[in-house]
Amino acid sequence: MFRLINVLGYLGLMPFLGCLAIMLYSVIFRQGLHSASIFGFYGPYVFIAYSGVILSFLTGTLWSQARLSQHVSLAKNAIIFSNLLALMVWICLLIIYISPILTITAVCLLMAGFLALLYCEYFLAVEEDANYRSMRVRLTAVVCMTHVAVITLMLMEL
Repeated sequence: MFRLINVLGYLGLMPFLGCLAIMLYSVIFRQGLHSASIFGFYGPYVFIAYSGVILSFLTGTLWSQARLSQHVSLAKNAIIFSNLLALMVWICLLIIYISPILTITAVCLLMAGFLALLYCEYFLAVEEDANYRSMRVRLTAVVCMTHVAVITLMLMEL
């Protein structure tokens, strides 16, 4: 089972990296980030949408872990936190249409969500699985690096 989780986890990085590559290409070889198009959509919006989907999925896994936890108060807090993160994702998907600075804010909030989720998982840890934990840390690190790169590209466009 861990092999499947591992493969799917790393494959899940491909859209983050692919979106970033297309945005970098547009900035370097075309007219700038505003020319980045992925499936006909503005590149950063595609990145944000994918980030939101993945973060929402991971909040669901936190809910599942919390159900199995022996620490009742910690589990309740984790379930509430997972719901708050899911609502934050929804807000991020809405605010991107208001202004460029709120689009950058959305990317920052999503990155913070990935970090906060990892932090929460650390304390909830239903079972100690060093391989899973190290994989999650590596995946989160790459995801956060792509978010920082997108934030940088978007700030350059302001």
